[in-house]
Amino acid sequence: MKCWGAQVLGCLLVGSAMFVLPATAAAQAGDAGDRIVAAVRAAMVPALPFPETDHTGSVPADHSPEPAWMVRSVAAGERSIEVMANPLNQVNQARAVRAMAQIGAAVDAAQRRAEAQYERAVAEAKRTGRSQDVDGVGLSDEGVAGARIDAEAHVTIDVDFNQPSYTTTIETAVAPAASRQVVIAGALAVITVPSNVFQVSTAGRTDERFCQSETIVYFGALAAPDVRKRADHQFEVVAAAADSVAAVKSLALRFRGNEILIAEILRKTDWTQVQALLH
Repeated sequence: MKCWGAQVLGCLLVGSAMFVLPATAAAQAGDAGDRIVAAVRAAMVPALPFPETDHTGSVPADHSPEPAWMVRSVAAGERSIEVMANPLNQVNQARAVRAMAQIGAAVDAAQRRAEAQYERAVAEAKRTGRSQDVDGVGLSDEGVAGARIDAEAHVTIDVDFNQPSYTTTIETAVAPAASRQVVIAGALAVITVPSNVFQVSTAGRTDERFCQSETIVYFGALAAPDVRKRADHQFEVVAAAADSVAAVKSLALRFRGNEILIAEILRKTDWTQVQALLH
């Protein structure tokens, strides 16, 4: 586009609008997301009467050892609410010590397997002249104990809204299913997966894997969630959007982590505040 004389100012203004409008739209979407997350967090105050973390996000702001849990402050642009075990709490400390003992036993067993594999590889190399790959010891060798303690020490609540489709992939031996125990007024559906342990075999080796507890709560103009098996121990949960003129057309809350705390949050949340977002 060419601009001459007095037209220069108009061209500059048009050019500015071309760049400013997308940024403004993005800012408005970000502001809407922040408001929705803040509203969901406010609705969960009865369920999460715990202190917020300090600036490091690692201990309660008041450094109290009393509460079992703490809630990390949500920064602008974040779409998750993170509840974490208070590391200053004595019960949590005792639980962590027991878990570390289990993790240590699993790592020791992995170390012994790696050493035995190395010795076999050396013997085979001497016999055939061909080298072989040897597995080392990694985080996965912490086994089910390590994954379980991680899951039991937190609940992550992901907040998503106005998506054309909500797709969640879960590695589990138990298929996701509509809950018969959890009833939330106004929710389209509540899909749950209990914590479970399953086995995965690769390269002649079988390992145990841990699936943490999950619950997904859907609100708004959506088709009923469809559960699809994609592979052994892998499922997808898909909920497609339907027509709606509401500003917030649909909302999905995904809970992952401590099974007992998730149940408490679902039971004590003021869901009327969440439903109000869709009007």
